[in-house]
Amino acid sequence: MNAPLPDLFDHDKQFAPAAQAMRSRKREVFCQEVSGECWGNNTEAYCRAFGATDRDAASASAARLMRDPAVRARIQCLREEAIQALGVDRRYLLEKRKHIAEHARNAADRLHALDSMEKSLGLDTPLKIEIEQNSNVNVSGVLGVVKIENPVEFARMMAAVRTERERVAASVVDAEPVAVVAP
Repeated sequence: MNAPLPDLFDHDKQFAPAAQAMRSRKREVFCQEVSGECWGNNTEAYCRAFGATDRDAASASAARLMRDPAVRARIQCLREEAIQALGVDRRYLLEKRKHIAEHARNAADRLHALDSMEKSLGLDTPLKIEIEQNSNVNVSGVLGVVKIENPVEFARMMAAVRTERERVAASVVDAEPVAVVAP
């Protein structure tokens, strides 16, 4: 009679361990501070939760707490609850930034909105092009700009590529279908 127990976490998130308050009251306050007012400032959250005055020790202790998977899961759960309560998602924020970029009177506000949109969409990382070659032509490219360091050698290579394509195209003969007669 060892029937498998149903996994309640798949069906109802409120039963997940991260949805429950931490056993330590101070750790729970730390998680709430990190996911709330001190978003991203773990040292300040630790000082508020534990009443620490030495910021160096608080920084080390906050880093130790952030390595705990249960604490990280609780913070993630609290952040998701806050996002759901506000009714804000990535699309909403992008639409607001787009509106600011299109309609702001100040050019600095427009640029800031475009910059934050670019970062949130992951478009701020440069594109890298890697080209493998067997000659002494150095080709490098970043973000759609290709720089050719030896144009004469590159032109010679391109002429060789063109003549090879023409040779291959000329060797292809359109064959007419042959009728097969059954005996």
